[in-house]
Amino acid sequence: MEDPIEIQRRIERLVKRVQRRDDYGKLLATGQVIHPVDEVDDPDAWRAEIKRQARSDRIKVRTGLTSGMLWALTHGPLTEAQREEAIRHFHLYDRLDSEAKVRGHSFKVELRDGEEAVFSCGRCGALGYADAAAGPLVGGRLFDSDCPGEEPPVATDTG
Repeated sequence: MEDPIEIQRRIERLVKRVQRRDDYGKLLATGQVIHPVDEVDDPDAWRAEIKRQARSDRIKVRTGLTSGMLWALTHGPLTEAQREEAIRHFHLYDRLDSEAKVRGHSFKVELRDGEEAVFSCGRCGALGYADAAAGPLVGGRLFDSDCPGEEPPVATDTG
């Protein structure tokens, strides 16, 4: 079991790092950025600025407005490294989902950035943390403590 204080520090650092990013930084980090159109002052200017920055970085992006949602996506196939990272995370999340449910928690990915992710329980609010690059390093009440919630988690079919 990992030190709970260190896990909390890692969660806080991850959240702060992600919160500092502007929309273009989010696009570069995740491949997408999406907002309700009413949260953006000037949707045309927003799209133009995303495209301007992408052109200067020689990155292909697509932007649009669909059903009240303003979006930007990087354009192109995943690299081999991105594909391997996605597969590694899928297997890790599948294992962590099972571990959380054994303790009675529901399991939701709240935030992911690179190799790190924060998870939560929808019933009790317990948090969990994983760093896939560190072995993986996993910790937090979501994985270390039983859920005090009354209803069992909904079973999902992963097979």
